[in-house]
Amino acid sequence: MNLTSTLETSARRLFPNQSPEQVFAELLLERAQKNLIRYQTAVRHFETKHKQDFESFRKFILSTELSFEIEQDYFDWELAVTGIADMKDEIEQLKRSNRQ
Repeated sequence: MNLTSTLETSARRLFPNQSPEQVFAELLLERAQKNLIRYQTAVRHFETKHKQDFESFRKFILSTELSFEIEQDYFDWELAVTGIADMKDEIEQLKRSNRQ
């Protein structure tokens, strides 16, 4: 059995009554939701670690000399904050597309 055939069989079994496009959109939506959770978890970790929100942290680092760890936290935290916004947009777009 080739890959395409295996995927089609699995899609019919796991997502009955959905078109291949709907299945693909559903899988993308699930991935975006998992990414959103991962980014939200990272933000909560940094908020707990630094006892402040990202904007307060950003203001703090602008006024101080940074250690490597603090600088790395800043970039990772900023990535997580940006990732949350991106994943929320992606999820909304996929939900809209899947309704059509």
